[in-house]
Amino acid sequence: MQPDLLDRVEVCRLFGGTKPINPSTLYRGIRVGLFPRPIHVGGSSRWIRSECEAVLRTLMDARVR
Repeated sequence: MQPDLLDRVEVCRLFGGTKPINPSTLYRGIRVGLFPRPIHVGGSSRWIRSECEAVLRTLMDARVR
Protein backbone atom coordinates (compact mmCIF):
# COMPACT_ATOMS: atom_id res chain seq x y z
CA MET A 1 0.00 0.00 0.00
CA GLN A 2 1.37 3.40 -1.01
CA PRO A 3 0.68 6.33 1.34
CA ASP A 4 -0.95 9.44 -0.06
CA LEU A 5 1.87 11.95 -0.54
CA LEU A 6 1.59 15.74 -0.73
CA ASP A 7 4.01 18.21 -2.28
CA ARG A 8 5.02 21.47 -0.61
CA VAL A 9 2.28 23.51 -2.28
CA GLU A 10 -0.40 21.07 -1.12
CA VAL A 11 0.96 21.03 2.45
CA CYS A 12 1.02 24.83 2.61
CA ARG A 13 -2.58 24.87 1.36
CA LEU A 14 -3.62 22.20 3.87
CA PHE A 15 -2.29 24.17 6.83
CA GLY A 16 -3.32 27.57 5.54
CA GLY A 17 -6.71 26.90 4.01
CA THR A 18 -7.83 29.57 1.55
CA LYS A 19 -4.67 31.56 2.29
CA PRO A 20 -1.81 29.00 2.16
CA ILE A 21 1.03 29.39 4.60
CA ASN A 22 4.36 30.56 3.22
CA PRO A 23 6.93 27.80 2.57
CA SER A 24 9.29 29.60 4.98
CA THR A 25 6.65 29.22 7.69
CA LEU A 26 6.34 25.53 6.88
CA TYR A 27 10.08 24.87 7.14
CA ARG A 28 10.39 26.99 10.29
CA GLY A 29 7.56 24.92 11.82
CA ILE A 30 9.36 21.72 10.84
CA ARG A 31 12.54 22.90 12.59
CA VAL A 32 10.69 23.55 15.87
CA GLY A 33 8.64 20.35 15.65
CA LEU A 34 5.26 21.89 14.87
CA PHE A 35 4.85 20.36 11.40
CA PRO A 36 5.85 16.85 10.25
CA ARG A 37 9.14 16.31 8.47
CA PRO A 38 9.02 15.42 4.77
CA ILE A 39 10.32 12.27 3.18
CA HIS A 40 12.57 12.59 0.15
CA VAL A 41 11.38 10.84 -2.99
CA GLY A 42 13.42 11.08 -6.17
CA GLY A 43 15.07 14.34 -5.19
CA SER A 44 11.89 16.08 -4.03
CA SER A 45 10.21 16.50 -0.66
CA ARG A 46 6.87 14.86 0.00
CA TRP A 47 4.71 14.77 3.13
CA ILE A 48 2.50 11.89 4.22
CA ARG A 49 -1.09 13.16 4.17
CA SER A 50 -2.17 11.23 7.28
CA GLU A 51 0.68 12.77 9.33
CA CYS A 52 -0.26 16.28 8.18
CA GLU A 53 -3.94 15.72 8.92
CA ALA A 54 -3.08 14.40 12.39
CA VAL A 55 -1.08 17.57 13.14
CA LEU A 56 -3.94 19.71 11.88
CA ARG A 57 -6.42 17.85 14.12
CA THR A 58 -4.08 18.35 17.10
CA LEU A 59 -3.84 22.09 16.38
CA MET A 60 -7.61 22.33 16.09
CA ASP A 61 -8.15 20.39 19.34
CA ALA A 62 -5.68 22.63 21.19
CA ARG A 63 -7.55 25.73 19.99
CA VAL A 64 -10.85 24.54 21.46
CA ARG A 65 -9.45 23.92 24.94
